[in-house]
Amino acid sequence: MRESEAARWLLERDRFLILTHVRPDGDTLGCAAALCAALRQKGKTAWAAPNPGVTETYLGDIQPYFAPMDYAPEHIVAVDIATEGLFPDALAPYKGRVELCIDHHPSNSGYAQNTCLDASAAACGEIVYRICRDGLGTMDAEIARSVYLAISTDTGCFVYGNTTPTTHRIAAQVMEYGDFFREINRRCFQTKSRKRLELESRLLQSAHYYEEGRVVIGGVSLADMAQVGASEADSEELSSLLRQVEGVQAAATLRELAPDQWKLSLRTDVDYLNATDTCALLGGGGHAAAAGATVSGTDREGMERRVLEAIRTVLNGR
Repeated sequence: MRESEAARWLLERDRFLILTHVRPDGDTLGCAAALCAALRQKGKTAWAAPNPGVTETYLGDIQPYFAPMDYAPEHIVAVDIATEGLFPDALAPYKGRVELCIDHHPSNSGYAQNTCLDASAAACGEIVYRICRDGLGTMDAEIARSVYLAISTDTGCFVYGNTTPTTHRIAAQVMEYGDFFREINRRCFQTKSRKRLELESRLLQSAHYYEEGRVVIGGVSLADMAQVGASEADSEELSSLLRQVEGVQAAATLRELAPDQWKLSLRTDVDYLNATDTCALLGGGGHAAAAGATVSGTDREGMERRVLEAIRTVLNGR
């Protein structure tokens, strides 16, 4: 489904509930907020489904759009969600009911009745921007702010390899609506808690290097989180740290979510190691340069072995 068709589909309906993914980031939350605001401006009723995983970093951006408990939607929309496996547990009742999915992940499983997919977009926010501006014919400071949140966070403030000239053009266009970008940039990219800095130190100390230093794998355990007294907000975007080490071409960050359950975040800087192909071997997916997976039933050492084996499988098959 093209963006113009997705906009027409939205205009022909009412009473929407918009879903965001588990451990929500700025892209999925920004898309939900922007789409809610745009639909409301067209006279529609639209809410975002409450997501218990939202951290303090983003709570103020999405909480005003959370649906009341007695809201009865007629149409379900998902934003930035590649598979139903990424639904938070609280949103499990909506599996099999999504009518429109707006996404930019090439690994999208096609679970929705209709899918508006642009795998070339750096962030789902780029697609939502065009749907709002061109398809729905509406754009203001409220929508622009949420779009900026979406695309800036999914590109690491426009430094990740997924950033394109289009990304910069959209950012410039939404920045015309206000100086909200200053607060967003400060909060999301220039401020770290002391606990976050301690987690970064532990992650670096845990790192093991392979393939002559081109591959690094590091992790943060539940024990690390407890000893530091860190929250989920403190651990956000830890995956961006190891990729900064000189000479590293692939950085795998492991986060223990529960005993013997790990979240893998893989970032690559070379075309010959596709992050999606690598994470797919572990049941995950994502983008060519950034992907992830959640793996259960293994300890820290076992998880590292499995990740390294997946990386080497893809490298040997190039």
